[in-house]
Amino acid sequence: MKTISWITAYYFLDVDLPIIAKLKDEYIIHWQIVIGRSEKIDYENYVRMLIPETGSNLHITYVYEKYRHRNPKLFFTTRRIIRDAMAHKPSFYYISGFMEPWGVPLMKAMLPLDKVVVAWHNVSVPKGASHSLLGNWTRGLIIKHMTNIQVFSKSQHAVLNSICTGKNVLEAPLALKDYGAATVQREEGDKKKVRFLNFGIIRDYKRLDLLIEAGELLYERGYRNYRILIAGSSNEWESRYAPMIKHPELLELKIRRIPNEEVANLFAVSDYFVMPYQDIAQSGAITVAFQYNVPTIVSDIPPFEEFVKDGKTGLTFKSENANDLADKMQYVLDNHPKLTIELRNNQAEFVRKELSLESIIERYKTYFNKL
Repeated sequence: MKTISWITAYYFLDVDLPIIAKLKDEYIIHWQIVIGRSEKIDYENYVRMLIPETGSNLHITYVYEKYRHRNPKLFFTTRRIIRDAMAHKPSFYYISGFMEPWGVPLMKAMLPLDKVVVAWHNVSVPKGASHSLLGNWTRGLIIKHMTNIQVFSKSQHAVLNSICTGKNVLEAPLALKDYGAATVQREEGDKKKVRFLNFGIIRDYKRLDLLIEAGELLYERGYRNYRILIAGSSNEWESRYAPMIKHPELLELKIRRIPNEEVANLFAVSDYFVMPYQDIAQSGAITVAFQYNVPTIVSDIPPFEEFVKDGKTGLTFKSENANDLADKMQYVLDNHPKLTIELRNNQAEFVRKELSLESIIERYKTYFNKL
């Protein structure tokens, strides 16, 4: 039985949890979960809920960072994490999250790189992403020094192939994110209005401004039978987004960090999940929508093409075009609820064929067993 030293940054925990829950039956896994300094979520309890019994093959350690990433003292924390991973003398290392800025340089200095698999979520750094300069610097180091790389989408695999050759690549999609069963149900009166959901940390490249603008356009066209639910944290809400709102009665706002236990309820009370991104490597949020069988409205950028076929498994609109987004939302209002039944059925069939956890796990195992 092979031994894996597995390191996961807290922001990729949802990605790795369902994978480790299955792989622990076939590998000995020493798992370090690295939690950022300012995080308030009880990740230990969250992991216990999803993997109640770790069993003899899975050993979990939680590492709490004491410093911000720009603090040089974080170097010593990162070095200790890598040393602890080495102590188990594993068959190979799996690293999800680069622990910037020290992670990749220390991996190069301390680990046998032919036994290191790095999970690379953003081969292309999204336009408007925070810390893009640091991301591009890390990107160069990975291209130069890392051989075993996982990507999570066909589009990111294509980007990787366009910038380098000779890598041993695992392409496996993100597993659907399951936040448990919803604890609320929609009341009959609430169902009279179509609810469009936007969920996740609000970033520039996610273009929430387009959704707000499209909502206002629908109001100008005479539509009133809809609501837009915006749930996520933002440092710019009052300065950037709030001034765009002319008709606050159209919006339902939860501008804060959304704890895991609330996520299922957001999707349970929503009819469509709207993702007006101008750029993205791949999105974990869309896998939540597919988990809870909520049809999506997405921009027509390549990463979404793997999930959403316009009029089949969801709807697409022209990227960075609020008028086209408003047109698609109007189409929804004119054809709901028949449309949502068709989209939900097609989406569920797509999940069954393409995104089953069993098929994703098989890709990991095949790749790992060849290392």
